[in-house]
Amino acid sequence: MQPTFNPWLGYFDLIDYVDKFIFLDNVQLNQQSWQTRNKIKVQNKEFLFTLPIQKHISKKELMIKDTLLDFRKFDFRKKLLKTIEQNYTKARCFHEVHAFIKEIILYDTVYLSQYNINIINKIVHKIGINTKLILLSETDFCQEESKGDLVLKICQYFNTTQYISPLGSKEYLNKVKDQFIQNNIQIYYQYYKHPVYRQLGSEFIQYLGIFDLLYNEGFENSRKIIIGGRNYENR
Repeated sequence: MQPTFNPWLGYFDLIDYVDKFIFLDNVQLNQQSWQTRNKIKVQNKEFLFTLPIQKHISKKELMIKDTLLDFRKFDFRKKLLKTIEQNYTKARCFHEVHAFIKEIILYDTVYLSQYNINIINKIVHKIGINTKLILLSETDFCQEESKGDLVLKICQYFNTTQYISPLGSKEYLNKVKDQFIQNNIQIYYQYYKHPVYRQLGSEFIQYLGIFDLLYNEGFENSRKIIIGGRNYENR
């Protein structure tokens, strides 16, 4: 999976479910993807917060691991922190989690991937997930061009017998399904059923980033809620 900003609950369930979670950080950045933006709750509505990035090279050459955050006009971290404080102060677990979230929001780096991976790493350990996290860019792995071939090569590199995939990848994985079978690798897809939790506001909103869950339910309950939506099938 690519390192996402403030990932949704299903992302963390995927991390919790597998033995090894590979950060796909040495592929091209899609600037309209969840690597640069995600949702929090503002005035009882979902609000998309976007991380500013520098477009210092062409889109085709911009790898996730090389993408630079843009601080030239303003410090997005202070803006994000202020937005959260204005909208989550009355959340049930604000005082329990805010110092922790403040620290990861203010994390000092110029690299998008480092910023996102730090958020994920810190939250994973804080809520009790022990999965091994690996950066693909730190291996001697060589990339293939097509998405399906790339995933297959990664599975072979790590001697995988089962590959757990988000549902959104099914279309391109179907194109190489026979190659997975030939290499004795089973593909399971995540059919996540979003749980309902005690969320601030009059109306529950699904698919927000994990910050929302932490502020509303705290550290101890969050992992239980996350895995409550678990559903993986080989179809």
